[in-house]
Amino acid sequence: MRHVFLSPLVSQASDPRPPDLGGITQSPSHKPFIKETTTMAESDTTADLPDVSKTVIVAVPVDQAFRAYVEFPIEWVPPAHRFTTDTQSMTIEGKVGGRFYERDAQGNEVTRGTIVEWTPPTRLVMTWRVGAGWQPIGDDEHASHVEIDFAARSADATEMTVTYTHLKCCEPSFAAQLAAVLAAPGPGETLERYLEVAARHAPSH
Repeated sequence: MRHVFLSPLVSQASDPRPPDLGGITQSPSHKPFIKETTTMAESDTTADLPDVSKTVIVAVPVDQAFRAYVEFPIEWVPPAHRFTTDTQSMTIEGKVGGRFYERDAQGNEVTRGTIVEWTPPTRLVMTWRVGAGWQPIGDDEHASHVEIDFAARSADATEMTVTYTHLKCCEPSFAAQLAAVLAAPGPGETLERYLEVAARHAPSH
């Protein structure tokens, strides 16, 4: 059986509750969300947790879909999912070894992940530094990974697949909790916000 997940980089700032992965709603002014599917392979052990992925189709060309994701993370990461309380900027550095980090008003930075694959405009892979209690962890060794793939389906439509891998790298009890949360139905707030960001930044014709 296969289930589904949602958002790249869903992490809670101080709230120990899992992120909201509820149903999606459409903006009355546009329809960025066309289709959503979720997949998760079966697994019986925490040591062998399956990858979890979610696929959506967004009504923008592939280069614009990629650009919206890497250039506007502060718009699609919900405030409740940030590690800083007064976030001023969020940056994804466009290179292997680059960071995905946020900065607060005092200049403090928290790294959310490290870029391990950078192939614009079709693929981005990074570590996801979220640990027990939905708090940041300080290294990549104990981080899961997020793979984001973009595939053109037409001149104005892109299939986006977000896959969470290496879940077994997390602390065991949290890994099992994380897998269960990611497998919940519905795209969730983060991906819903991304779809709206992609539509909002699409050039007008």
